[in-house]
Amino acid sequence: MIFRFYAVSLSVLFLLTTIAGCARTHFPDTVDTGQRLILTEGAPEFTLSADGNYTEAGDPFLNVSVSLAKNSLVFITREGIPTAKIEARFEILPDEATQRSGQSVYTRTSTHVIEGDPELTVQRSERIRYEETFRVNPGFYTITLSIKDEASGQFLSRSITAQLPDLDDESGLLTGISLFGNSDEEPGPVSIGTYDVPGAFETLTFRYFITRSPDDPPIYAHMRLLEFESDHQPARHMSFRNLPANSIRLRGINYGQSEVLEAQTRLFADEFGAIEVEFTIEPPDIGSFRFEVFTSQNASANPSDAIVFRARDFGMRTPYFPEISSAREMAEPLIYLMNDREHQQLMELENDRELLRAVERFWLENLESADLAREVMQLYYERVVEANKQFSNHKAGWKTDLGMIYIVFGPPWYEEMFGRELRWIYGYDRNDPFRVFVFDRSRMGNERFPFNNWTLIRRDFYHSVYYHRTQEWLNGFVLRRPFGS
Repeated sequence: MIFRFYAVSLSVLFLLTTIAGCARTHFPDTVDTGQRLILTEGAPEFTLSADGNYTEAGDPFLNVSVSLAKNSLVFITREGIPTAKIEARFEILPDEATQRSGQSVYTRTSTHVIEGDPELTVQRSERIRYEETFRVNPGFYTITLSIKDEASGQFLSRSITAQLPDLDDESGLLTGISLFGNSDEEPGPVSIGTYDVPGAFETLTFRYFITRSPDDPPIYAHMRLLEFESDHQPARHMSFRNLPANSIRLRGINYGQSEVLEAQTRLFADEFGAIEVEFTIEPPDIGSFRFEVFTSQNASANPSDAIVFRARDFGMRTPYFPEISSAREMAEPLIYLMNDREHQQLMELENDRELLRAVERFWLENLESADLAREVMQLYYERVVEANKQFSNHKAGWKTDLGMIYIVFGPPWYEEMFGRELRWIYGYDRNDPFRVFVFDRSRMGNERFPFNNWTLIRRDFYHSVYYHRTQEWLNGFVLRRPFGS
């Protein structure tokens, strides 16, 4: 049985209500923050999600979705057609209790041949999606996928967990929440396993199951979409004054305050078995959000009365995140090479064509040679995308302090970590203050720590270090020698 609840526009039906705290305080371990993107040089780049489901006859199965970045593979031209070949190995590992019920370890290996575009030496930043279905017993599972690129020999493994309750023995349960994106560009809903949600989807659907037996009393399901106060500004200049501990730009995200954007309560009295529930919304603007659902025997939505609580945190991003797909996305990161007044004037351009011309003019006027400008632009925006893949947390990776340093100075020669302190070292002298950047991990004041929010410890003398480095970008010297050499 499927119940679909379609929420109307955020700005029309529900008033924004500020609340202090949320149900997470009572149920800190039942919030799914999604996966992080993983960038491993030379290895396949993919994300993984698992959706527990049931057939109409009530038989459980796992539906595992894979999203693979095409440009992370090595293509070899055969008979005029570039192709990549990967080997995908799934391992479905049940926990001890599930194994006692008779479920054994499940493995499956398959080979996939992917055709590329003959017109391109380097393939586009497209994502290849495919699904695998596994018939399993009820229980808890760890799903591991290893993908090997046969041309390069490189491989990457990722693991996730999933639960399928036993409809005969367990009632009153609330399963994990699956997130799907819907758009006209791709057939069927797209499973989203990451915290970061691209803004290209027309609607987002949250799906979960409630289990009830005929002997259970009626139960209410309370659903809410929350937005958290969070910082989404680009990183501040590295020579600026350090911020106070209570600043939202230092904390990153504030779980203590949230706004209710959508809220619905549903009563389940005559439905039994695995009741599939879907909650569909229009994607909100860029920000930090949570969809939460909790069951209770009361019609009032009070989290302290919750019997079972589940939540799915997510961050809304630009349409094709982590890639760059528009003139505005090219213009925004130039804040690290421009002064504030120049960048403000650039961002005031509303016409996309004019904005793109202004971006191209910025590079050409500084570098003077079209070929040199093309090379420097390619390096700069490659680092923006790489920063998105490596450092995204409550905001896009290029906006973080780690992202800013990575883009402007490149990857560190050495990395050292001591407790809450992270050091990026550019050079052989670990004591050189002009070549060592120190980051502090901010405390977010909550019992669960989903993000590594590293904040640069700023110094006055970084002004000259930063100025000389940006000049190397604007005269092309950045291509000839890495920072620190």
